[in-house]
Amino acid sequence: MNFEILGIIASLFVLLSFIFSSEIKIRLVNITGAFLFVVYGIFINAFSIWFLNLILIGIHLIKLFRRRNGNNK
Repeated sequence: MNFEILGIIASLFVLLSFIFSSEIKIRLVNITGAFLFVVYGIFINAFSIWFLNLILIGIHLIKLFRRRNGNNK
């Protein structure tokens, strides 16, 4: 399988997230792209790619959870 295609699709999701103005949509689309980058990074054995994006997913989820509970800090 050509894993570069997965990396390109992940990049497109991250790029697409910049189109939205809603914070929730931005974070959800970016989470999708980051998840695809985690998978891509694991497939190509690139720690820096999957580790960074795994951390980004966590940050996005924390921010969404806080927003949902009314704590926007």
